Amino acid sequence: MKKNRKKAFTLVELLAVILILAVILIIAVPQIMNTIKSTRLKSMESSARLIVTNAEKDYLSQQAINQNYNATSIPCSDVAKLNDDYSSCSITYNSNGVATVRLKGASGGKFDKIKCTGTKDNINYTEITPLPGYTDAVEYLTGLCTGTCPKSGDNDGIVNENGMIQDKYGNYRYQGSTADNYVTFNDERANWRIVGLFDVDGEQRVKIVRKVQIGRFSWDSSDSSVNSGTGINQWGPSGTYEGADLMRELNGDYLNSSLSENALWYNGENNKKEGTFNKDYALKTSAQELIGDATWYTGSMPFVNTITLAEAYAYERGTQGKMCSSGSKCNDDVERTYTWIGKVGLIYPSDYGYASGNSNCATNISYGNYYCDSNWIAGSGWTITPTSSPSYSDYEWDTRSNYMGNYTGNNTPCVCPAVYLLPDIQIKGSGTMSDPYVFAK
Repeated sequence: MKKNRKKAFTLVELLAVILILAVILIIAVPQIMNTIKSTRLKSMESSARLIVTNAEKDYLSQQAINQNYNATSIPCSDVAKLNDDYSSCSITYNSNGVATVRLKGASGGKFDKIKCTGTKDNINYTEITPLPGYTDAVEYLTGLCTGTCPKSGDNDGIVNENGMIQDKYGNYRYQGSTADNYVTFNDERANWRIVGLFDVDGEQRVKIVRKVQIGRFSWDSSDSSVNSGTGINQWGPSGTYEGADLMRELNGDYLNSSLSENALWYNGENNKKEGTFNKDYALKTSAQELIGDATWYTGSMPFVNTITLAEAYAYERGTQGKMCSSGSKCNDDVERTYTWIGKVGLIYPSDYGYASGNSNCATNISYGNYYCDSNWIAGSGWTITPTSSPSYSDYEWDTRSNYMGNYTGNNTPCVCPAVYLLPDIQIKGSGTMSDPYVFAK
């Protein structure tokens, strides 16, 4: 009698099956991953298109109410409610009301390391690749405030454990005299400091300032026949006027990494040009690769004894310019402008006011009251903001040890350049003087 014997797979047959499965996996897994990625991108694209569509509808609605409505940007929260899968979102408009959205996925979320930018008809994607040891700067600085960062109405002097606040306009800032916001930039160890994180041209950008001066130079100077030789308080170019001397120097010699010898900068009335700019301070190529053009506000603040911090912030972004019409220091014919696009500027008076740990600084940052102490920015230095005066068109605001003051343009306070870093910049370090932050892209 024959016994039934079950036929088993041989080792060769098993190996063949395993090999076939491995080949299938090699072929299938990339396709599956591509399908997943494509689905994620389509989902993000759908969100982006919905946002820009809603933004353009909002623009038309606002214009129907007010024909003079000409917003250049709005927060995404005005037209959309985004979940935690997104770390940032911004909207800008062109002159025709066409919206552009910039949408960035949150780390560890559904859209991790993905950023999309574009109009409703053209969305482009960028994959963000972190450098070893670095993290996204915007997410890092925002994270220093998450859950614990006081939202200051007008600078109440209360900071979180990281020395930061979120001002009432949504900007993240360092405040007080002991802020750990030191930066090594341009190979200058701990000479720079982070002012904060700001919405600039629809992008979240880090603003830094060189807290060690590059010299003492005039804001502007002029021929003796113009404002008595003391300069014109217009930062950017306007008509035939090329812009303030300091603006042109900071965006000329200072950006000339191949400057072979020290340069002479303006430092007095009647176009005196005898101040020595040290060529070694010029921004190196490696530093310039981390910064970009930005829109700076150049509205003026009035020449008065009392200015609140909120008023300063509004004046900087306003359209008050030259007020006087006659007098020896009011005879220039330059039309004032209220924004300027460029790479290297100076801090605003409000940057100085928000840096103070003294809550009284919110009530008056101007001269005559000495409220703005406990301030990491404190010291003598120009700001980018002109002074509007009934008698003078050559004055600009500058910082002091505990208040804001005024100088004629031909004076020579310290010059401490400020720049906005590019979007998607990366950061490492702890911000202390011994372990300053370092940026990369």
